[in-house]
Amino acid sequence: MIHTKTLKIFCIFLLSLSAVLFGQHYSRDKMPAICEISGTVIDSLTGLPIEYASVSVLLEDGEIETGGVTGKSGTFQIDKIKPGIYSLKIEFMGYASVDIPDIKFSFQGPLKKNIGTIKLIQIMIPIEGTTVIEDRPIFEFETDKMIYNSSDDIIADSGTAEDVLNKVPMVTVDQEGEVALRGNANVKILVNGRPNRTGEGGKSVDNIPASLISRVEIITSPSAKYDPDGMAGIINIVLKKGKYEGFNGSLKVNGKSNENAGMGDMNGFTAFGNYKSDKWNLYSSVNINNRLRIVEGGRQVITTYVDTEVTPDSIDFNFLNNSDRTGSSFKFGADYSISDHLIINGEINYDKHLHTGVNTQNNLFPEHNTKTINDEDFNDNYDVEGFFDIHKTFDDPDREFNFSVSYDYQKDNERESLHPDTTSLYQSINGVDIDFSYKHPLNEKSKVELGYDGKTNDNTENMVFQMPGGFLDTSYSGNNTFGYNRAIHGIWLEYDYKFNEKFSIKPSMRYEHVNKNISFKSENDMVDILEELRIPDSTFQDSSNIYSRVLHSLGDSTYTYVDNYSTLYPDLHFTYNITE
Repeated sequence: MIHTKTLKIFCIFLLSLSAVLFGQHYSRDKMPAICEISGTVIDSLTGLPIEYASVSVLLEDGEIETGGVTGKSGTFQIDKIKPGIYSLKIEFMGYASVDIPDIKFSFQGPLKKNIGTIKLIQIMIPIEGTTVIEDRPIFEFETDKMIYNSSDDIIADSGTAEDVLNKVPMVTVDQEGEVALRGNANVKILVNGRPNRTGEGGKSVDNIPASLISRVEIITSPSAKYDPDGMAGIINIVLKKGKYEGFNGSLKVNGKSNENAGMGDMNGFTAFGNYKSDKWNLYSSVNINNRLRIVEGGRQVITTYVDTEVTPDSIDFNFLNNSDRTGSSFKFGADYSISDHLIINGEINYDKHLHTGVNTQNNLFPEHNTKTINDEDFNDNYDVEGFFDIHKTFDDPDREFNFSVSYDYQKDNERESLHPDTTSLYQSINGVDIDFSYKHPLNEKSKVELGYDGKTNDNTENMVFQMPGGFLDTSYSGNNTFGYNRAIHGIWLEYDYKFNEKFSIKPSMRYEHVNKNISFKSENDMVDILEELRIPDSTFQDSSNIYSRVLHSLGDSTYTYVDNYSTLYPDLHFTYNITE
């Protein structure tokens, strides 16, 4: 009897438990889908939105309840979710997935939740083997420029920037290191959008190691955004800054040899490193470079005068140029992300360069003689630059604001001698650049960009010459001082409209106001020597020493030139892409 009663109680318990369980399951199916979850997915490195990222809403057992993908601005909004406990999983190819657990929806709490900004971190995908169907091309074409992605070209990762530029279509670098675009050497070279200050001048790029170059931009027809210097076009060399989380770097050593020199004369060493965290990106590089150039050649010129009895002129000579360039550079920079859309950057660059050369010219006709010109840098020529930049982006990637200011100081001293004459040149170069720009999209097909470009230069040059002996049988010397102060204030506006995938148009306008102050002072002891030797001025009329005659005519003189003017530069681009 007791066992029967116990069995009945047990059966009633099972029936009650089943009713409860089935009742709960039944009630969840009947719950209204009134909850909603939203958020934004961005790249942790660039801060740019990630489109088409997968967003999955998972039940407690890991089953997918619902989901969606992010839009163009990286945002997602998933609705029609029933009350309960969920987890969120965000995935995109090439990035580590992110799991957000314990997301609760109930009638007693909020029915809509914004997760905020979710940052995906780039990762290396381990695979055993793959077939590459499509990758970022080595060459890319935009409205007004061509881009050579040298970091994607494995054979362009050694040597210097000269070796990289020689791989770019339309660009050539000769044996003397002169860069030309479409055969024209009147080209402007920028590094990270700023005037090139490496090596011995604006055209020298052999102090830039190839392993630090990310890409090269070739602008054959610059818009009004750029100043009008460089009639053949603009070459912008963009350097790497580091792009991976944590600490990473590279160390590269290179050497070359040919029939004239070995690896001991042509070599380089580059060390690059950076540390990147959620807020900071610190990057630095050290470079030491040695370059030896030996150039041989000859020239023969015969000038014939028509309809005269003058004897034809002939010039025949050969030459040998031996030029040794050594340089070293150091860079340190830091990016700090104040927010996902606001980054400030500071950078300091130090570059030291020295050059020695011997140019021997063997004249064969009209008279046989040999001239040897020696030139060298001295006093440790160097350049130091400080740079500060503020970069502001928005949810729309076509909208951005940028402000930058830089200060540069350069010392360049060189000496040239043609025995027994010697000329020394002392140069001190100061420059301040201020730039800001704002780009705003009007619609999906058009955008407008405006900005200010200000440059101030305060340069001084002091040339000291000594001419021992000469036709006066005595030595004389002089000192020429040259001052150059220039300020350029440029305002520009450009409009870009894309009719379709093939055809686009970009009209632009630039207004510049220029202030110039040029001074020249010449001092020499020619007049004092004439008075001391009691030589009349008429002696110079028959003198074959032209330079002496010029010095005598100048005497001690001072010249000053001041000029202010404004110029308007209109520009119009049409681009039609025949094929991809």
